[in-house]
Amino acid sequence: MKTLILFTTRHGCTAKAAGLLQARMGQGTDAVNLMTDSVPELSEYETVILGGSIYYGGIQKQMTEFINKEQSRLASKKIGLFICAAESEEKARKELEVAFPDILRTRAAAADVFGDELDYGKLSLPERLIFRTVKGKSKKGKGLSLEKIDRFAARMMR
Repeated sequence: MKTLILFTTRHGCTAKAAGLLQARMGQGTDAVNLMTDSVPELSEYETVILGGSIYYGGIQKQMTEFINKEQSRLASKKIGLFICAAESEEKARKELEVAFPDILRTRAAAADVFGDELDYGKLSLPERLIFRTVKGKSKKGKGLSLEKIDRFAARMMR
């Protein structure tokens, strides 16, 4: 079963999560950054996993545009959804709901929040100021949850 992981990332957390997920999914799994790479033909894949990070309350516009353009083709695939988010579990779950349309969320074999990881040095000055206001002096996220990534991969491979 061929699987395609399509993701958007700004500072690398979601790329890392997609790579970890790809390794767990095994052979026949490709990972593509929608922000930098061209998307392979969806008809070659039975399963499509969509992932992104949350900035200012929403997922990147490249993911939203892709979903809007390909929604009918995605409806015929086995779907997985994930985000990387720095919020509390409850708030991050709400962000996951907002990030993806109902039609995909209700059909998803797996949907989860993998956590967050931040390379403070990759932030722009305005992002650093906002981050510092929101998070205080802490320069680290809570980290990606390998347990959640493992469970997600297991659900997708069923």
